[in-house]
Amino acid sequence: MIKKVSILISVLVIISMMLTAVAFAQGPVLDAGNAYFSNGTKNIKAADLFANLNDGDTSNDPYIISLCKPDDFALGHIPGAVNISVTELFTPDVLATLPKDQEIVVYCYTGQTSSQAVAGLNMLGYNAKSMLFGFPAWAMIEEYSIKPFNPDGNRNDFRISTDPVEAMGTYDLPTPLGDTAADAALAYFSNGTKNTTAEALFENLNDGDTSNDPVVVDVRKKEDYDAAHVPGALYISAKEAATADALKMIDPGKQVVVYCYTGQTGSQVTALLNMLGYDAYNMKFGFASWSPQGKYAFNAYTSSPNYRYEGTGTLMEGGAPAAETTAAPAPAPAAQPAELPTTGGVPADFTWLYILMGSGLVGTGAIIRRRK
Repeated sequence: MIKKVSILISVLVIISMMLTAVAFAQGPVLDAGNAYFSNGTKNIKAADLFANLNDGDTSNDPYIISLCKPDDFALGHIPGAVNISVTELFTPDVLATLPKDQEIVVYCYTGQTSSQAVAGLNMLGYNAKSMLFGFPAWAMIEEYSIKPFNPDGNRNDFRISTDPVEAMGTYDLPTPLGDTAADAALAYFSNGTKNTTAEALFENLNDGDTSNDPVVVDVRKKEDYDAAHVPGALYISAKEAATADALKMIDPGKQVVVYCYTGQTGSQVTALLNMLGYDAYNMKFGFASWSPQGKYAFNAYTSSPNYRYEGTGTLMEGGAPAAETTAAPAPAPAAQPAELPTTGGVPADFTWLYILMGSGLVGTGAIIRRRK
């Protein structure tokens, strides 16, 4: 009997060591991701940002970052915004210039890149929001090099499915790109963000070669997934994207394509997955670009409010007159790199392991005493 109990304890110890190794391998990055995503992603509407900047109280103004190309930034940007490339945003020198006690609003052309950046910033402990649908939700500049979603040109009518899809198996989690969220973010974003298109995904899925098919992940609401989704797509809630139960459904040996409604949330999940070590791509413009059943909530060509902007560019012909706005100048960059904020993640808690092991040892002692 004593021999059997000893073997059981040995097995428990080995299992606990294996679990501990896995937890530490993913720990800081996964914890930071779960701390952020479990509470929902952070976004802001252009109208709400406009109202904030014009409420007469400069003390609550956010720090605004434009990720647009320098030439486009010169053509038009939100007053007070600073121009930073996403490839440089997560370098220590640039992070040191970002405020730790002030809201940060990030925007790009369509919300795809800014959403990925905001996921990374929040995982590092900053309070950041992505401006939904990018600068066209603020003003439509004729000369901008990247155009927003066009319902007449960016929407396809590809086949859809209502059949639920089960994971092919369970998989070990890959090794993150860094030991900390900051290291993983730097490793990913320094090479730019990863995106694909509905057309490219459709072509891949229909090229007759299933060996190169990606794992497709739908992060919309469950009822919308059930109503229509990309054939073969798995469903994972965005709030659960940084949990081991969700991640174990994704084969780390395959490319991953993530989509939502318009690319805003899908982009944030894509950044998370890449930081965790997956080869993930955001499907630009989301399900709205795959099927007419998908809806893009903003038409920049007819609904841009054209708030006042700084720059030499011209409003797109037929646009509304520019509305006024003000903004406080961005704070001056810090002279020296400062300490990064503490991430929202918590250290892995192994209390249950210690209790389990302790209980086993106590039980063994009691059995030995009874045998005597």
